[in-house]
Amino acid sequence: YHERLRSRIQRSVSMAFTDALTGLYNRRYLTTHLDRKLMDIALSGKPVAVAMFDVDHFKEVNDTHGHGVGDEILKGLARIVGENLRSVDLVARYGGEEFVIVMPETRGEQAKEIAERLRGCVAEATFQPDALNEPLPVTISIGAAATSDPEEMAEDILNRADEALYAAKNQGRNTVVLDSEMEQTST
Repeated sequence: YHERLRSRIQRSVSMAFTDALTGLYNRRYLTTHLDRKLMDIALSGKPVAVAMFDVDHFKEVNDTHGHGVGDEILKGLARIVGENLRSVDLVARYGGEEFVIVMPETRGEQAKEIAERLRGCVAEATFQPDALNEPLPVTISIGAAATSDPEEMAEDILNRADEALYAAKNQGRNTVVLDSEMEQTST
């Protein structure tokens, strides 16, 4: 009885922090984790980077092939991302086809390198949904931002990464943009 009860409690806790479809952490856990990492800056002085990415043309996948195929793409993407990040990084499903990676002790240029490697891994991967006879090409666009400011809030760095993500999409998709690059090109 105690073992079953313990198992149910563990499953309930897991469900509160993870996304049911992908098995990744969910948005609630992400914001709590990111808040802690940002507070750590005051103690350690070490930077934190965030990368936000989503699947290019994902609406077309769902509209053309159905949501079941879209779900398979998201599950495959979660697996690839998990296999190609550092053990200290945390990846979470932010919503829909949007994901966020929290990279502790990471500066902007290093975050861009990690994001670029991840973008390449996804572009080279084979996504073969069960319902289709041939693989679907899948690419992602990524926006990244970094901070070493102990006053910065999770919402602020997420917004900067989101703006960089939109810039990546506007540059033709399947690309990575670091938020500091946007400032340089707009001046």
